[in-house]
Amino acid sequence: MPKVSVIIPAYNAEKFIKNAIDSVLKQTFQDFEIIIVNDCSTDNTERVIFENYKKEIEEGKIRYFRNEKNCCRTFTANKGAEEAKGEYLFFLDADDIWKENHIESLLEEIEKPDVDIVYSLPRIFIDENGNIKRISKKKIEKDIDKIIFSSRIGFPSATAFKKKNFIFYDSECKYRGDIELLIRARLNGQKIKIVDTNTVMIREHNAPHRMSKTENFYKYTLRLHKIYMNKVPKKYRKYFLFHIGEIAFRFGDLSTGWKMVLKAIKENPAILFDKYFLFSLLKRGFRIDRYIKRKMALAQTSN
Repeated sequence: MPKVSVIIPAYNAEKFIKNAIDSVLKQTFQDFEIIIVNDCSTDNTERVIFENYKKEIEEGKIRYFRNEKNCCRTFTANKGAEEAKGEYLFFLDADDIWKENHIESLLEEIEKPDVDIVYSLPRIFIDENGNIKRISKKKIEKDIDKIIFSSRIGFPSATAFKKKNFIFYDSECKYRGDIELLIRARLNGQKIKIVDTNTVMIREHNAPHRMSKTENFYKYTLRLHKIYMNKVPKKYRKYFLFHIGEIAFRFGDLSTGWKMVLKAIKENPAILFDKYFLFSLLKRGFRIDRYIKRKMALAQTSN
């Protein structure tokens, strides 16, 4: 039985999936299986896989599954987890890539008895051609719960789980499923370790194709608020509220954004002295252009 199962949910990933799979096959740690779950792609994703990895599929190094109909990423990821034989689960989006020591680096942490989930803070963000777009210089907060409940983590490709404690994605949460899982896991008492291995490269697609730019992203952010507002520990509620407000600002919903931010300030006025939150508020809280754009888009939809 392999020690690690690498799960790659894929939908219309013909352009990038070979790079993702190759980055796994080149890992310094080799005791793994790759589970690819094709979410009923309409492009040549399946063809790319079978043309390039026939040998690995025949040998069982790669196990391939296909949904009968298009579902969503969370359902597809859960299917991969159900099929996994490994002791540890590593997720990789079909358009992201890992450095060669990624599995080895995260195993050092996830194997510890007091750790349930490991998250490697992504530093490198690449474009559709694999060129570096930006490098994140974010500092890792000492208070891990502050990071989790302010939703400043969540890329699936940066996450590893102990299979025996994996609580599965909420398949109803078609967007924001990554952070929803981490919030729920933390509320259930699971221990999450954040590391700075710099072994993950996240691909950022041009707008409007990025998932974080779609209206459904905002819709499911509000769903997060509805489900978890009264469950988040009071100490961290202000960060959770502020995050919801940030997303509302990003989508031009200034009314909801300020409502959430004012609630966060009421919870603890000291949040205004946090440089990160103050900068974010000044950057996003007064974007009248986004407000007008949203109003126009909603008007067109109603017509």
